[in-house]
Amino acid sequence: MTARGALFSLLLVVAVAAAVLSFAALRDLARMCGFAVWLAWLLPVVVDAGAAAGSLVWLGGWAADAARRFARALALCLLALSVAANALGHGLEAYGLGPPWWVVVVVSAIAPAVLGAVVHLAVLVGRVTPAPPVELPDDDLADLGDEPLSPWWESAPPVSEPSRSDRAEALIASGIGRRRLAKELGVTEHEARQLLASSRRDDAPDDPEENAS
Repeated sequence: MTARGALFSLLLVVAVAAAVLSFAALRDLARMCGFAVWLAWLLPVVVDAGAAAGSLVWLGGWAADAARRFARALALCLLALSVAANALGHGLEAYGLGPPWWVVVVVSAIAPAVLGAVVHLAVLVGRVTPAPPVELPDDDLADLGDEPLSPWWESAPPVSEPSRSDRAEALIASGIGRRRLAKELGVTEHEARQLLASSRRDDAPDDPEENAS
């Protein structure tokens, strides 16, 4: 057996023994606080399962930072609670004392508190964090790096809007009417009529014999 195999074997032995001892101590404490015999075993299950869930998310490294922070706090709190409850239960049983009222209140509140914490952890794990919006600076070249996007960036001509004649040609080619053409170009209907007539003359064939054929 390798050293790593021996280490994991010893870890398994310690984990099983600690789980059994802690289970028995928490069950006995629950019985002393008024829980029924057939329900007392649920208290250690709640504490240990909650601590295991928190440790899984905390040490897993696959959840968001907010979920991992809450999971770490949950795991450490439940581990501390388990240690304190074990010590308290054994102390009360060793000296034959009954638990004071505040211990009964605390023990009775453990189950719903752990349930709420685990549900909150599940919500944090399932929450999708939206990506922050990208804010572009006013200067187009700011924060783009030391080199431009292209070697032709600085010498490229600026992009200009199409001229009115280009727009008129595109609109006339689409079969637009005189009134719509005047509205789109912001001219009078007389000017729009002239543009349509000029376009028809340009499209007419130059040779009458070709037109006749």
